[in-house]
Amino acid sequence: MNSTHTPDRREADRLEQLRTQLSTDMEAMQQKEASLREYEQRIRLLLEHAHGSPAAPAPAASQHYHFSNAPGAGQAELDAAWEKHQRAHALLEAARRGLSDDRLALRDREQQVTQREQELARREAWVKAREQELTARAMPPPKARARTRSRLTTAVSNLLSGGKSG
Repeated sequence: MNSTHTPDRREADRLEQLRTQLSTDMEAMQQKEASLREYEQRIRLLLEHAHGSPAAPAPAASQHYHFSNAPGAGQAELDAAWEKHQRAHALLEAARRGLSDDRLALRDREQQVTQREQELARREAWVKAREQELTARAMPPPKARARTRSRLTTAVSNLLSGGKSG
């Protein structure tokens, strides 16, 4: 009697395992189906949005959308978020253009300063050459300086010796 009971028990255990496996497989399939429906809805919204505004960039792959079961309830949120994104993008572009303009103005200013430095260096060199030229004209030739010095020495010695010339 034990031998007939054991095969029945094994069969009942096996049937119970199959039933449990079937129920977990059904739950997994239902989850996959819900995920696929959500994905399909997201793609349809993206396509509608893309057809509505062709110049709009594609959303990032990491962007997540939250959908509700009510039709059109998420559309207002999506539109508001999209408008917020466009305003932020416009502000970013304006800041980028301003920064680019500032960079160009700074580059122009640096060029002006460099040109001014070069002009001042040329003027300084010209002034230095002119001063040397004027100094050279004002000084007598070396022989004339030697004669002037010897006359001066003679005059000083005469003055010291009591006015006698030598």
